[in-house]
Amino acid sequence: MSDSALRIESLSVTYPNGFEALSDVSFSVPVDAAVGIVGASGCGKSTLIRAILGLLPEGCHVSGEITVGGHDVLHADHAIMRAWRGRLIGYVGQDPFGACDPLRSVRHHIEEAWYVHRLRPPADAVSEGLTSLGVADPARRASQRPHQWSGGMLQRATTVAATAHRPLITLADEPTSALDTDLGDGSLILLRKSCRSLLLVSHDLASVARHTDQLVVFDRGRVVEAGQAQALLSSPRSTVTRSLLESSNPQPLRRSPVSAPAAVELRSVSKEYAVAGHRTPVIVDADLTIHRGEIVGVVGPSGSGKSTLLRLLSGQERPDGGDVLTEGEPLWRGPRQRSPRVPRRGWIMPVFQDPVTSLDPRWPLWRTITEPLVLRGGRLSRSQRRQHAAAALEKVGLGHINVTRTPGSLSVGECQRVAIVRAVIANPGLIVADEPTASLDVEAAANIASFLRALADEGAAVLVVSHDEQRLRSYADRVLRMREGKVT
Repeated sequence: MSDSALRIESLSVTYPNGFEALSDVSFSVPVDAAVGIVGASGCGKSTLIRAILGLLPEGCHVSGEITVGGHDVLHADHAIMRAWRGRLIGYVGQDPFGACDPLRSVRHHIEEAWYVHRLRPPADAVSEGLTSLGVADPARRASQRPHQWSGGMLQRATTVAATAHRPLITLADEPTSALDTDLGDGSLILLRKSCRSLLLVSHDLASVARHTDQLVVFDRGRVVEAGQAQALLSSPRSTVTRSLLESSNPQPLRRSPVSAPAAVELRSVSKEYAVAGHRTPVIVDADLTIHRGEIVGVVGPSGSGKSTLLRLLSGQERPDGGDVLTEGEPLWRGPRQRSPRVPRRGWIMPVFQDPVTSLDPRWPLWRTITEPLVLRGGRLSRSQRRQHAAAALEKVGLGHINVTRTPGSLSVGECQRVAIVRAVIANPGLIVADEPTASLDVEAAANIASFLRALADEGAAVLVVSHDEQRLRSYADRVLRMREGKVT
């Protein structure tokens, strides 16, 4: 057994298209220690995780060394890596929905951590694991499908699965991006207790400093600074680290007084879900008005009904009681109406909590981004659509991205910015955004906050659900709080 749980030595990774994602990266994670990885979206963090797990795409050129507990990971065959994943190397992914089979229960997802190794899960393992991470009524909730859980709740279930065998090292890729601060801290404390050593990838510098011993800062595939977490953040040497720290303290953005008419209204709206014969209220008698030119933020613990509120406002779901009005007209006008009536195509545009699966994996970015223009009746050539897409990406700091690329070649944070660009390209009247900055580093999050503020100042109504209350208050006109389905 090595004295390092994980050792990376001179690691370089070049993708088949020639893009060098990592260059001469070296660091280690001692046994029973926690190391944090921070950096801007696209700096190579996700590539590093894939390399350790042996999940890089075919055709990648990889050099250097990766060892876990003294075992050579880089040259291990598929059978050995399959045996090591989960038992030697745990993994909490950034995308909890992508980690789960949508046709099976959450319980199945957790128990698969044993079945994949031909083991039988202990009788109370699922319920005890979910309870330890703050999931109420775990036996009933475990029988539900992934889409019936919020992203933050599902991430906790994924954490239970990842640490089922108490692996030597657990790789956690943005494990708290969909959780509020208190739940995020609690989950990281429990995650730390559940594994021996931890490699934590996160955009939240303050959280990383609280929960890790050492910090490694990445920029464009290279390590630019490393050291003790608290000391490094209190006295950063690199301009990259200083820039990340400055962006992590959002400054209030200038906003104009709102005096425009209402864009959308909820009047005594209620919503229930039926699960296993039980009807559970999710939204209770909600009233809300959002005006043109206004950004309204919604915060609250995971499972409080935030995402359901967003789906009701956007017409993705029909309320069980009450009315939803857009520009004074009912969105739903009778029980036989199969789809909502909106002022025009593209008037309501969503930004989903799960950016990766919201993008068609087969389409190039230019087609995804400009599809709303086509649906509105725009007759654009392929060349024009590429130009529109490139100009839109430039506005969110992705001007360097080739519009012919597919979502699979992007990081989760980059996919989120593509999803936001797609939502706003056709000038919607209402934008409903579910955790639009959760997958972004602090610099990209500040960029998106400014972008949304500018859209509202041009006349759009914006609803933002977020766990990052500090940043939300820096650009929203008002912030509402949800708890147990009630808006306050």
